[in-house]
Amino acid sequence: MTTTAEVVSQADEKIRRLESQLVREYGDVPPSLVHEWIERARARFGGARLQDYVPLFVAREVRASARAFPVEATEGTFLSTWARNTARRLLAAELPRRWAHTAGVARRAEHVARVLPQEERELLVAAAWVHDIGYAAEVSDTGLHSLDGARYLRRAGVSERICGLVAHHSGAAAVAELVGLGGELGEFPDHRGRLRDALWYCDMSTGPDGSPTTVQGRLAEIRQRRGPEDPVVRALAMNGDERLAAVRRTHRLLRRAS
Repeated sequence: MTTTAEVVSQADEKIRRLESQLVREYGDVPPSLVHEWIERARARFGGARLQDYVPLFVAREVRASARAFPVEATEGTFLSTWARNTARRLLAAELPRRWAHTAGVARRAEHVARVLPQEERELLVAAAWVHDIGYAAEVSDTGLHSLDGARYLRRAGVSERICGLVAHHSGAAAVAELVGLGGELGEFPDHRGRLRDALWYCDMSTGPDGSPTTVQGRLAEIRQRRGPEDPVVRALAMNGDERLAAVRRTHRLLRRAS
């Protein structure tokens, strides 16, 4: 005979799978909002007598919220078009999976940009396109992709603001310290604020194949793919909270705009 605890546990597992499904299904909706809607619906229906139906009720409520979510994309200009073409040239053929991730981050940026001031929206989209170009053989020099990408962009005459965003994206400073390149990364400014947070959010809510994911899923994937000794994984112990804080701040802006 199945106990109540077992029924609740089974419902919880179904909801975890449901979240992954809904994040993929509504790719234009920020994954952090999908997660919040699920938790809210779960709290509402968690006391239902028939727990088997809770995932169904949660799915219906979240889908209704997702359908009502305003989807707006930032129109591309010369800067973001140049960034997209540059990233495609450097990554698409040589590193197709990295290119898929980059395209996913840029798609997310196009929708997240609406919560930023007008003058920062295009900067976010452009930075999203070029944030990982440092992995390309043509660009790679030190082996720290954020630094190599930023130096390439500086040589190309790109603004220091975008160079700094690329140099410091997603906690790169901690990785730089671990590999002895902290001083070199310091060549570039690290402007804290909504624009920086938004780029970190877009990167941390996009999987390696470009699919949307939650930040928890992204961190778990990084740890599994890279292994415990990798500097990127070791850096999470130093800046994991900073990454999560950036995601939370951007999530709050998105929630207010929804």
